[in-house]
Amino acid sequence: NYLQELIPLEDIRDFASPKRIGSIDFVKGFAIVFIILAHSSSAWLNAENQYVYGILFSLMDFLGPSLFVFLSSLSVIFSIKNKQNILPPKVIRMRIFSRGAMIIIIAMIYNITSLTLDEFDWGVPFPLNLWGWNILMFIGFSQIFSFYALKLTKLYRGIIAILIVVFSNVIRDLIFVPGLEADNLIVTVIHFIVIGPNPMVPLLPGLAICFISTIFGEYLYEAMNKGTDDAYVGLFRIFMVWGIILVAIGVVLGSQLYTDSSGLYPIPVAS
Repeated sequence: NYLQELIPLEDIRDFASPKRIGSIDFVKGFAIVFIILAHSSSAWLNAENQYVYGILFSLMDFLGPSLFVFLSSLSVIFSIKNKQNILPPKVIRMRIFSRGAMIIIIAMIYNITSLTLDEFDWGVPFPLNLWGWNILMFIGFSQIFSFYALKLTKLYRGIIAILIVVFSNVIRDLIFVPGLEADNLIVTVIHFIVIGPNPMVPLLPGLAICFISTIFGEYLYEAMNKGTDDAYVGLFRIFMVWGIILVAIGVVLGSQLYTDSSGLYPIPVAS
């Protein structure tokens, strides 16, 4: 009787649930903790220690979301690579898209409530208040961005990521030119897509994370497939060298963002 036959586990394995990497999930947990600390630590500090919150927020609010998006995009690489030659490309694409779409829908529900807070006193009417680059919205779109980024070579992805980082401030400055949006539908649409209703959480330069993470994700996947000591040593060198280079570039570019009006330098007082 067919119903009484033992079916091998390999025949009923669900390829829709790829093997998870414990270390990535572990670091994702740290990223979530960073996000929570960034937005809740103020309640734990008294007035004398509020300066600690300023330091903590500037670090955690960037490190937490960026790290989580980086790991989410990196996970897309493993999801796609593990299913190649097993499932049709259309099925893989639809599963990546459906996962991203579900996260985007949740993000839209959050936007409807968050964009009606008092701080947005100008009001964002429906359905425009569905849009906004909160962390969930970005994670959802990062699934789709990473899928298409993987179709490019590592070199092109790296070039695009560098261009996004270098020209993000220029693009945002152009968008925020007073009067530029007046009677200009194209600029208005670009402003709404890139910046959104909340100018504090724009798309740029965060989009570069999707391209960078797919590069490191491929290197990690290739090293894990080889499984040799030489492969892991080479992977460590790649991560270490490029990590130092990217941090150095970030320090150089970041130092140019501060001026005398930033409050970081003493302002001379006329005698």
